[in-house]
Amino acid sequence: MPIYVLNASNQRAHIPAGPLSVSITGSVHDAALELHAGPAQPVMRSNARHVVLPELSGPVTIAVRPASSTRFAAGTVVHLAIAHDIPTEVDPVQVHFDPIDVSGDAAVVFAELRPHGQHIEVAVSAVADTALSPLAAAARTSARRLIGRGTGQRGAELVVALNVSASMRPWFADGSAAAAADVVVGVADALGIHNVAGVLVGATITEVNEIRLDGPGAPAAVPASGLADAVRQVQPRWSAGARWSRLRPDVATVACSDFPTSGVQEGFAVIALSDDYRVGSPRLPAPPPGHDAATELLSNPKVLDEITTGLVQALT
Repeated sequence: MPIYVLNASNQRAHIPAGPLSVSITGSVHDAALELHAGPAQPVMRSNARHVVLPELSGPVTIAVRPASSTRFAAGTVVHLAIAHDIPTEVDPVQVHFDPIDVSGDAAVVFAELRPHGQHIEVAVSAVADTALSPLAAAARTSARRLIGRGTGQRGAELVVALNVSASMRPWFADGSAAAAADVVVGVADALGIHNVAGVLVGATITEVNEIRLDGPGAPAAVPASGLADAVRQVQPRWSAGARWSRLRPDVATVACSDFPTSGVQEGFAVIALSDDYRVGSPRLPAPPPGHDAATELLSNPKVLDEITTGLVQALT
């Protein structure tokens, strides 16, 4: 019998009606299946991670929740599988789903089942995350603790605007500018925004992907997941000031600057690159000398949470 693999590009399958076995594997020591269905739906539960549905009396939603905590721990990856539960069937129909990283989630809806006569429609509800750097992934998890999963702004775009005034030299040199861009990418992904571009704001506005990072030739587009690496490689043309007014006011923008109150347009979200604790906007302090900013931020989840909270509030 066929094996169906459901994911972001193939989100539905129709399988013959019959008893179904539903199970989860992976890092599931603190995970439990949670089914939402009508009162007439029979459910046979063998344990927290396996149930059998002898038949479908109506729609069934399959979710996964923490078994003994309020949120899934970091690094929790769950793999859902559905198959016919017919002992005499040697090669049963199977439906497999991409593993889902549920880190930081309180509960995740994985799939929905709907009976249609002699068939059952199986539909994906949660798809695998875009692969991001460790810092961006941590920022995404942090943001999801506030907004949950599935907050949709798909098709939206976001600009990370980096000040390239001369005073920003040390913030580029220690990786703070790149780390700020990485955090924005992670928060944007949690919000469903995958179109994230980077620009340098000086006397003029320069898109990060307009700078040739690999020698001569046409510049290549920089995907959101590679934005921080692109920022690490840029060699800005330092200026006497940042012309924030040249940015488009109709596009959601996060300004990253060591002087966030100096000319940044009203309505822009801001990450302040500053060691001054009096700065009110989300603040990224410099790492200790000789330390990488991204690594340092990953080791300080409280600071990361403060930045992501400020960004979520500003962008939603």
